[in-house]
Formats: sequence, structure tokens, C-alpha cells
Amino acid sequence: MADARRGPIAITGASGQVGTLLRERLAQHPNEVRPLNQGDDWGAGIRGAETVVHLAGTLQPKGSNTYESANVDTTEAVCDAAAGAGVDRITFLSYLGASSDSRNAYLRSKSEAERLLAASGVPATIFRCVHVHGPPDRPGPTVSAVQAHGGRAAVVPGSGRQRIAPLYVGDVVDAVLGATLDADSPVGTFDLGGPDEMSLDELVRAVNAGTARLRHIPAPAARVVARLSPSLTPSLMDLLLRDNVPAGDPRDVGSAFGFVPTRFGDVWGATSRAGRTSP
Repeated sequence: MADARRGPIAITGASGQVGTLLRERLAQHPNEVRPLNQGDDWGAGIRGAETVVHLAGTLQPKGSNTYESANVDTTEAVCDAAAGAGVDRITFLSYLGASSDSRNAYLRSKSEAERLLAASGVPATIFRCVHVHGPPDRPGPTVSAVQAHGGRAAVVPGSGRQRIAPLYVGDVVDAVLGATLDADSPVGTFDLGGPDEMSLDELVRAVNAGTARLRHIPAPAARVVARLSPSLTPSLMDLLLRDNVPAGDPRDVGSAFGFVPTRFGDVWGATSRAGRTSP
């Protein structure tokens, strides 16, 4: 990296799946890392930072939390703190399909967050991600939700034929590092997905070593479950029932930000190789 930023990096949502791995990776770099979580003084943490990585937000608001407070209000706080504070770049994780016209409340909130970033005057790199998975020892919430335990069947919403391009958490961190540390990296909005396209059923079989029974919940019933369950939301169920595959080649995004996308099978083993690799 010819022109690497070495100044302080403020990270909101620093204790989440991506933030935890990002802080581990940044320990190898000279930058001061300022982790910012709920209850911290974000204004003080962002003041004097060279870059901001905005990870705070949620797909599953709980209690008094809402998509507006978790995804929009936090972004407004970041923009207010960064404006005029000399911040060189904001890196933000959004979601594929974010749109102000979406019927999905989560996607609308992500679109509004993107709008706030565009209006802030601070250069921003936005990654619109798909479902993120971790390794077997730290699978993350998406994979954990479809893992079978104690001989029980793995529950799959919908037909299981919906197409996905699962995104490795290490690739998310690589993309964020490229946008944050490389002063020559591009600004703008980029779709970020994995290099393997597969069905949801194929993913579920892979993360259960091909041994689990699959129990499908028809889409109408799954939507009802999401409205009644305290651990789900209609927006989250909507994303699980739809295709989640970026239109472009993930290798192009990898090339722009200095990494090679990770094959799903390289993380989860040979049982996942039924998926189609991007040509």
C-alpha cells in the first residue's frame, strides 16, 4: 500500500462480528484504534480521527431499539461529529438492495443512512453487503440460525431454493481495511458478496456437514412467525426469503480494495462445493 493512512481510526459498533475481527487485524498496524460502542462519547472519539468505520446498526432491533434509532440516528451522529473535524474517509456497511422505495423497513433505513453520508461532505465508501458468515469456530448469527443441534432438524425459511452469495467476514474486514487505510482507494457505493452462488439449502447442508435434516417453513408461515417472534422481524425474514446475490463480479471489488474473495468451501469444507463459482 503505497500511500497508507497512519492516523487514528474511530470504529462504531466495535464489539460486533465485523468490529471484533477488524480490531484484531488493526493491531498489526500503527494506527490508534478508537472503539466506540453504545454509551461512549462518539463526538470525542471521532474528533481528531483520520478515518471513521461506521459499523453500528442492527438487523434485529430489540426492546426500545428501532431501525430508525439503530441505523439512521447513529449515522446522523457520525456525520455530525465528522463534519468539519478533518475526517478523511468514512467507511460504512450497508445492505444489498438498500432503497428509499423498498417495502423492507431495514433496507429503507440503510438507504436513509447512505443519504446522510452523501450529504455530509465527508468522502465515504459504502459497501452493500449480503449475508455474512464466519468460520466454524465463530460462525456469526446468520449461520448459527440454521445450524442443527441435538439431532434436531435445521429450520429453513421458504423453499430453500433462494439464491445467495455468502460473504466471508474476513473479506468484509479486508474491504474495510482497504477503504480505510489506502488513501488511493475509491469512494462510492459497492456491492459486496462472496464468489460462490448457491441455494440456501446448499448453505444449510454445508454448515451442518451434510448430515442435518432440513425442515422447510413455507414463506407465508415464515412471515407470520417473524411477526410473532421476539427474536425475528418481518424485515429480517424478508431478506432470508429473497435472493441475495450481487449483480457484479466480487473479484472486481476485491481488486479495487486489495483482496481476493474467499471461497465458501475454503472456510466450511468440501460439502459446500456444490455452489457455482463466479466465472
